[in-house]
Amino acid sequence: MKEYIVILHRDAQFRKEIASLLPSGYETIEYVTWDDANEFIQDPEHIIIAVMVGITHPDKMGVIQVKNLAKAEIMKKAAVIAMSDYEDLESEQQCYAMGVMDFIHKPFHDFITNTRIKNIINAQKDKLTLEGRISLQNETLNKQILLLKRQTVELDNSNNSIIEILGTVVESRNLENGNHVRRVKEYTRLLAKCWMESYPGTGLTSRKVEMIASASALHDIGKISIPDNILLKPGKLTDEEFDYMKSHTIRGEEIIENIKDAWDPEYAKECANICRWHHERYDGRGYPDGLKGEAIPIGVHCVALADVYDVLLSERVYKAAYTPEEAYHMIVQGECGVFAPRLLECFTKLKDEFERVNAESVHGNSKLHHATDSGS
Repeated sequence: MKEYIVILHRDAQFRKEIASLLPSGYETIEYVTWDDANEFIQDPEHIIIAVMVGITHPDKMGVIQVKNLAKAEIMKKAAVIAMSDYEDLESEQQCYAMGVMDFIHKPFHDFITNTRIKNIINAQKDKLTLEGRISLQNETLNKQILLLKRQTVELDNSNNSIIEILGTVVESRNLENGNHVRRVKEYTRLLAKCWMESYPGTGLTSRKVEMIASASALHDIGKISIPDNILLKPGKLTDEEFDYMKSHTIRGEEIIENIKDAWDPEYAKECANICRWHHERYDGRGYPDGLKGEAIPIGVHCVALADVYDVLLSERVYKAAYTPEEAYHMIVQGECGVFAPRLLECFTKLKDEFERVNAESVHGNSKLHHATDSGS
């Protein structure tokens, strides 16, 4: 299918000069004004990969053409690049503010200019491909949400059934394997139960402990909306990629909010809190909201430590697995962020229990599977 680069300017000689600088492999078509080009560019049958807008001195018509492109939201589907025969900071600022991806002014160096345009076009293609994949994933997610609502009625508003179904969505992206989810649930259950028994009066009940443990399975549900090139990247993430990865906390809460009317409000609230805040830390240095101390719910405290412990013991593409002893000391010594003192007291009491859970999982012991799935 043909991909087009549109050149837009009233001066034929300048259009010809721009055309000579374009990368090969694309159909080039020239227009004088936006009114001339409008129908062709907005035709959904035409794949417009870039629009080159000529800006000549002292004629400001090129800036007006950029305004027309911005008003028609062409920047959403094509890379708009301004080509100027002079250096004008005001025009350049205006064009960038309206969404052009580059502003190139004379003197034009053939190789450098061609390479810049080629790189911008490739970046635009990657952006559109990524947006397409995200759109497809969101469509799939919306279908899953609709399915969940129907199944909720069929299962008589079974909260655990909803969590298990959502959990399979997480595993389908290979975000975490089933054993990770089961181990985190068991670690969370142990911590919450210890907190309840050690500090009565904090509002924890046996039902609440089981609710927290069950909800822990969805702590990373927001990662299903993270693109694969970030989520599954084998190397270190860039700062921008890491910031995007961190958004899985807010995205997870949004997913839970979208189906909150389909299940028990208390369960939905617990899940939403865990999704959003499981990377918060007691000293306020976590994300996304920088919550501190007792502002972090007890269930969130428990899931946060449980998840960190299991990740430390698990091999990842970016790290080797630590031993249980190493993981224990890293957590209590604050190498993985600051956790609540009461939580660390429980963790210390449960050191041997945590190691048992991990050993049973590693050696394929069916007791862990049975215990976590039965809610015992």
